[in-house]
Amino acid sequence: MHCFAYLILLLGCTYAWSPLRAQTPEALEMQQMYQNLRPRLAQSPLRGGLVLNSSESSDRTNGDIYAVMDFALQRLEQINRDPVRWCEILLLMSNSKNCTSGVDRNSPVLLLQMGTKGPQDLSSTMAMDFHFSSSKVQAPVLETLLSSSTGPMGTKDGTLRLRAISLPGDQAFIHLHYSYRSSMAGRFATEMYLQTLGRGKVGFSTEAGSEHLVGGVRGIIERNTMRYFIALGCALQFSAIELPAHRFSRMTACWYDETQRYPVQLYEMPRADYLDMKRAEYARPADKR
Repeated sequence: MHCFAYLILLLGCTYAWSPLRAQTPEALEMQQMYQNLRPRLAQSPLRGGLVLNSSESSDRTNGDIYAVMDFALQRLEQINRDPVRWCEILLLMSNSKNCTSGVDRNSPVLLLQMGTKGPQDLSSTMAMDFHFSSSKVQAPVLETLLSSSTGPMGTKDGTLRLRAISLPGDQAFIHLHYSYRSSMAGRFATEMYLQTLGRGKVGFSTEAGSEHLVGGVRGIIERNTMRYFIALGCALQFSAIELPAHRFSRMTACWYDETQRYPVQLYEMPRADYLDMKRAEYARPADKR
C-alpha cells in the first residue's frame, strides 16, 4: 500500500512538473508579451487585431508586428524550416524579382534579387543573400531568422525574424520583426526617395500626441513590415497546396487583395498588372544572377 501511494505521488509530481520543464526563457518571455499586449490587440483599429510598432534611431530602424493568428502552430511548422516557402513569401513583394534557395558553408541561404516595383530584367537588379535559420521541430518557441549584410537603398544588416508560440483553440501568437541599419549613402538615397516617389506616403501608427499618421523612415518600415506580415498570412492560408506554382499563384492573389485593405499605405499598381508581373517573375529561369 505504501509503495502504491508513493507511485501515485511520484506520477503526480512528474505530471505537474513536466510542462514547466518544457518552458524556456524565450517561451516565458513570449507568453508575458502576449499577456501584456492583450488589451491593445483587442482594441486595435487594424484588421485582425494586430499591434504595429516602429522606431527610428541613428543606429537602426525597427518595425514590429504582434498578432494572434487563426492557425495552429503546426501550420507554421509546415513552412518554418523550408527555405523554398520563405522564397515564395519574399517574392510576393513588388520589388522582389527573383528568389532561389541555396547553401553557403553548409547553411541554407536565400538568394534574392531586388529592383523596382515594376517589371524588370534580372540583369539590372541587386543581389541579396539572406542567411536562413530556424528552430528545432516542436520547440517551445517557433523561430525563423533571415539576415542579410546588404539591402536596398544603401541599407545593411537587415533582419527579418518570426517568433511564435501556441495558444489554445488552434491559434498562435506571433511577433514579426523587421529592421535594418542605414549607411550614409543609404540615408541620402532614402531622403531622395522621400522627396520623390515616397513623398506624402504614410505608415499605420500615429505621431505622438496627434492623429497624423507617421511618415518618413518610420512610414517606410511600417509599410514593409505590414507587407511581410500579409505575405506570411497568405503563405499560411495556402500552405497545404503541394504544387509550388499553384500555391504561389493563390498567394499572389491573396497578397494583393489583402494589401488593398490598406490602399492609403500599400497601393502600388492595378491588380492585373501585379498578377501578370509575378506570374512572369515566377516562371523565368532562376539562375540568371
